[in-house]
Amino acid sequence: MRVVDMARREINAKTDITFDYEEIKEGRKVAALRFRIAKNPRAGIPDPLRDDPHLARLITRLTAHGMAEDAARAIVQAHEPELVEWATSTLAHKLKAKEKIENPAGWLRKAIEEDWRPQPTLFSQEQAQARENERQAERERLDHDVKTAEGRKVDAAREKAAIMEFIDGLPEGEREALEQGFRKYLAETVPAIIAKRFTGGKTWSVDPVIRAKSIIYLQIIV
Repeated sequence: MRVVDMARREINAKTDITFDYEEIKEGRKVAALRFRIAKNPRAGIPDPLRDDPHLARLITRLTAHGMAEDAARAIVQAHEPELVEWATSTLAHKLKAKEKIENPAGWLRKAIEEDWRPQPTLFSQEQAQARENERQAERERLDHDVKTAEGRKVDAAREKAAIMEFIDGLPEGEREALEQGFRKYLAETVPAIIAKRFTGGKTWSVDPVIRAKSIIYLQIIV
């Protein structure tokens, strides 16, 4: 009757009806079953253990190994789901490997209440700490890179402002002469494709390569 008992637990826990049954025997042999079906009085009452699919599945896994439903609900309510998951999975592996466990429900209860999960060794703890140290170092490196990039943006903005303030403050004739001299300087120091980007005005400071060259050139001539 194990299959019927499992179905009864599932239906009684998750539907709006309940059922029970009794065996009708002929001698020592079960000849039939008489079912009694009724409305489930708990159907309209909120139940976190029933309404959460993960917790409901854990209760089912416990009762499937012979644990009473009330005991299974108490176990799931009192312990972290990861521990219950580990215990039921471990028991399933042991049973599949034909390991003799006379009382699976009792084994589950002790395994969960005493937390039989393997404790990490000193070596595994050191490995975990080393991985965490690496992650922390990576987070600090990324944070440094972000701050450095932000610093470079601030420096670039200051350079642009200083260059354009100097250029715009020159008389037109001096500015044109300065631009001609800078074009010759660029032609001698950078590839032609980059030198062509300079056309006067704001191009003194927009392109980072030209901006760097303009700072050097202005320091030479001023």
